[in-house]
Amino acid sequence: MINLKRPFLRAVLLLLLMPVVTMAQESEGTWRLNLKDADIRAFVTQVADITGYSFVVDPRVKGKVTVLSSAPMNKDEIYDLFLAVLQVHGFTAIPGEEVIKIVQQVDAKQSAESLSRFTEIPSEQLITRVIQVDNANALELVPILRPLVAKYGHLAGVAAANALIVSDHSANIQRIEGIVRELDSPSKYEVEVIQLEEAWVGDLVTLLQELAPDELGKGGNEGARKYSVTADERSNRLILRGDETFRDKMRGLIRKLDQPSATGGSTKVIRLSHADAKNLTEILKGVMGELAKETEGGGTSPGRSTNFSIFADEGLNALVVRGEPSMMQEVDLIVSQLDVRRAQVMIEAAIVEISDELGQDLGVQFAVGDESGSSTPVLGTNFGNVGRSLGEVIGAIVSNQVISPATGGITVGAGQRNDDGVTWGILLQALSTSAAANLLSTPSIITLDNQESEIIVGQNVPFRTGQTTNTSAGLNNPFTTIERRDIGLTLKVTPTISADGLVRLVVEQTTENVADSIEDASDIVTNKREIKTTVLADDGETIVLGGLMREDYQVNKSKVPLLGDIPFLGRLFSSESERLVKRNLLVFLRPTIMFNKGDTVAATNEKYNGLWEVNLGIRKKLGLPTPDEKPGIESIFQPGSVTK
Repeated sequence: MINLKRPFLRAVLLLLLMPVVTMAQESEGTWRLNLKDADIRAFVTQVADITGYSFVVDPRVKGKVTVLSSAPMNKDEIYDLFLAVLQVHGFTAIPGEEVIKIVQQVDAKQSAESLSRFTEIPSEQLITRVIQVDNANALELVPILRPLVAKYGHLAGVAAANALIVSDHSANIQRIEGIVRELDSPSKYEVEVIQLEEAWVGDLVTLLQELAPDELGKGGNEGARKYSVTADERSNRLILRGDETFRDKMRGLIRKLDQPSATGGSTKVIRLSHADAKNLTEILKGVMGELAKETEGGGTSPGRSTNFSIFADEGLNALVVRGEPSMMQEVDLIVSQLDVRRAQVMIEAAIVEISDELGQDLGVQFAVGDESGSSTPVLGTNFGNVGRSLGEVIGAIVSNQVISPATGGITVGAGQRNDDGVTWGILLQALSTSAAANLLSTPSIITLDNQESEIIVGQNVPFRTGQTTNTSAGLNNPFTTIERRDIGLTLKVTPTISADGLVRLVVEQTTENVADSIEDASDIVTNKREIKTTVLADDGETIVLGGLMREDYQVNKSKVPLLGDIPFLGRLFSSESERLVKRNLLVFLRPTIMFNKGDTVAATNEKYNGLWEVNLGIRKKLGLPTPDEKPGIESIFQPGSVTK
């Protein structure tokens, strides 16, 4: 029966191509096929309608097919039946991404198949598989399995991977895989351990591989070899795995090769990349000396020579080592772990000092003197804690000199000398001072892990330490001794990086400056703040090391007894000075770990960008033209390139 829902023209075409075709649709999703001497191309067309697949038919695909089906089948079963019919007639289907090609079986193994369209691979589908062989030799299995593969299929062994490549129908490949699993059973090999007395196990394994290439050749996969020789370098032992014949052969070779060395040791030069040769030499002498004592006293080969010597070539930063092969192996292991790139730490410090100073002075002074009798005033007050003293003012009047008033406020004075020689003077001073300062220093330094570094920013100030005057033949020869000291900011730090990225810092920070009011080298006074501490900080964490908060309040009052205590009127006979000084000093520290070159480059570029921003700001203030683009960091090595 032909489904009447099909187009009329297709029905006519099927009647012309199929002499006898019977297809009954039992229910939705199932079909029953019965064909007798039907054209194979019409059969392909009918399967395409059922499965929905698109087929491309080779022109050489011709013939008549007969199919007898009594049970209903779904689409997958219909397609599997279709593949079986093609196989019987010498054809096969090769699925692609979009279409399925119908070709002759002899041409199928040259075409690649795409099986993504199938949820389950049909049993009659022609596919290619790689079968891994774990214990047996894949090349030995090829002649055994070749008769089981179809003539148009393919079977080959890969020695390097110890695997089989098979092209055949899916059901037949599953059968071959089962046979391979049965044949690929582990062999009953034994393991034997041989202790070497004279030879070094690492060298002996290499010799055995050269002497027995068939069993221990380097070309095959390690897991696919039937025989193996493994070196236990810790105890200088060989581990053999194989049958009795192989182990007998290896034992004979080992007895002949395990002989004392003709030279008693070997010499090797190790060029270091990062470690210091001198420091590493001291470490190796200590470690290898203890190892030699242990080997001679209770090792596996008592009485065996364990001479070892090492020297450092500081010019080439290299080690010259001589010793037994086992000890040389130990040296290589230690050097490989110690000769690594050391991390760097950038330490940024911020020293912040904020100070504020307030002062108020108020005083009244007067004096009366009679020059006719004596030059000394007969009455007066003279207070030295506020501005100018009255004696200075009267002296200036007497000598007709000009004296400048005290700074910071108002000064009112008056005086007169009459014809009788009486001199008088009065001075009123009200002064107020205020000073504020905000000092910020941000030194930074980059140093190696566990390496002390120091940075000093300041001045070299002279201090007078002594003075002599020699008189000889009427000549004076004065002699003064001067000592110079660095005054400024000093930061000394030693970082140590832990495995979890924590930084231990041993810090010595000193801030020292010369007092503003002292300029004579003989009486220089310095203000000094110093911190010595050991702290822990995470990478990039900012911590405070310490600080000083100081507040000084001073009141200095001078007055005339009794008269200065009179309410209100007493202000004319007194002088008062007040000083309030506040100073806050804090020190912050931030370590940044730089493990590789990228971290160092990033930190350098950040500092350079800050320098460039300062340069642009200065140029804008001066009204100079700004560059169109920022020059590269290499330009700082060209004189004037950054500031142009």
